[in-house]
Amino acid sequence: METPKIQLGYLESISKVLALKPENLATERYAIWQLFQQADEGTFYQLAPHLFVTTSQEDPIVVSELDATPEGYLLFKELVEEERVCL
Repeated sequence: METPKIQLGYLESISKVLALKPENLATERYAIWQLFQQADEGTFYQLAPHLFVTTSQEDPIVVSELDATPEGYLLFKELVEEERVCL
């Protein structure tokens, strides 16, 4: 059995942290992607409550929260560097 590749995703509530209207999230994907690429550890901790990782790509998609820990930050950076982000 193949190990599923996890991906990074974000909740609509991230719009509050980024001062965006929720209806603008789809049009601001590129800006969010750039923020993820430039995020330092402090920025990650602000975003973490609004982030999740997928643990399954099958229906139904299974997700789990991304912990606001140093390990969570390392996983976040790895997923962003590998461009495994659900925008």
